[in-house]
Parts: sequence; C-alpha cells; structure tokens
Amino acid sequence: MPTHSRTRRTAPYLRHWLRTARHRLRLLHQRPPNRALASHTPSGAQPAQHPVTRRSAEAIAVLIRAGWNVHHPPYGYTTMTIAGAQSRRGTVRTRLTPDPRRALVVQDIFYWRAITGLSIEDITVRLDTDHNRYPPPGTHTSWPIAAVATILTNIKYTGYQATGIRDENGVFRPVEQWVLSDQPAHRALVTPALFWAAQDPASNVRPTSDRLLAPALKHGSCGHRTVAP
Repeated sequence: MPTHSRTRRTAPYLRHWLRTARHRLRLLHQRPPNRALASHTPSGAQPAQHPVTRRSAEAIAVLIRAGWNVHHPPYGYTTMTIAGAQSRRGTVRTRLTPDPRRALVVQDIFYWRAITGLSIEDITVRLDTDHNRYPPPGTHTSWPIAAVATILTNIKYTGYQATGIRDENGVFRPVEQWVLSDQPAHRALVTPALFWAAQDPASNVRPTSDRLLAPALKHGSCGHRTVAP
C-alpha cells in the first residue's frame, strides 16, 4: 500500500517533466540555424573578422608601414622615443634601436646558424657557456631553444618593421600576407642574405620583395658583428 501511494504522488511530477521536455524540444526545432555556424562558407572558411578587430589590425598595419614599433622590442633591440611624434591620445611613438650588448649576441646567433651551420640546439648550448657574454632573454636563467628559434625567424633584424610574418604555429605565411614597413625603419643587425641563409632549408618561403633583396645586392656580404659596443 505505501508503494502505490508513493507512485500516485510521483506521477504528476513525471507528467509535468514530460510536458516541459516536449515543449523545449518544439522550441529547439523552431529556432533559426546557429548564426555562427551559418556564417561559415561551404568551403570551411572562417567567419568574417569582427569590425573592431579588423579596424585594430588595419590601424596597426598603418603604423607598421610607417616604421613605428607597436610590439615589445625583440631581443637585441630596445626602443627610443621620437620627439614630437604622438598619437591622437597622446601616446608617444617609438622606434627600435640596437641594444649594444645584446645586438652582438643576435649577430653571433645568425652567423653560427648561416655560416658555420650549427643546429639550434648547438647554438643554445654555446650561448649557455657564457651568460656574461650572451645574456639570456628576459628573466630566463638559461637560453630556451624556442628563444633562439624565434630570433632566427624574426625578420625585424633586417631593419624592417613587420607583422603577420608567421602564423600561430610559427610557420611563415605566404609573402603576400606580410605587412612590412615601406622602407628600413631601424638599424639592421643582419643583412637579408644572412637572414635567409639562416632559415630552415625545408622552408619554401623566400623573399619576393625588392625591399628585402636590395640591401643584400647592394652590400654583397653577410655582415657580422657590425654594431659598435
């Protein structure tokens, strides 16, 4: 008897739950397709970039083409403020300038890779033999392999400001997607010839811009340790 009583009390709750579930299913079928999914093209292309993000990227591209620094300076460089150059918000504009101590380290890294053919791992070991001469980047107490690889693939060392060179995996994008300064924006630490000689032979990306080829043709050398201490 108690069992039947409990069943009678539970039945109304079950009927209510079933009605609610059916109602939600009807609403689900009546909803329009997900806009985020519908925005994808049949080919699987990504949805259009958000207007704010697009405007921000365009603004950064304008600054890069003018040669201004908009990111944290890479190892081997520091920033200098340009007098009288400010944004509408009053933010000062900066350009890259060589760090006399660390710029020489960058040149050694490119020389070891391009001229002597050392692997990135061997370069890292050599850098760790003398931290007074080869200070590690940032707060690191030793040289990470990733830091050496990042230096070797940073085209800013050729004197041009740049963005959009590599994707999120560190792979070179097609050259037509690069954003480069219209002319050399800061003092180069290596020539374009040395930069490309230091790249992984498996990379199928090579410069097609006269802006990157002209300095190498003009100087005709790889250039090593050219920054005065």
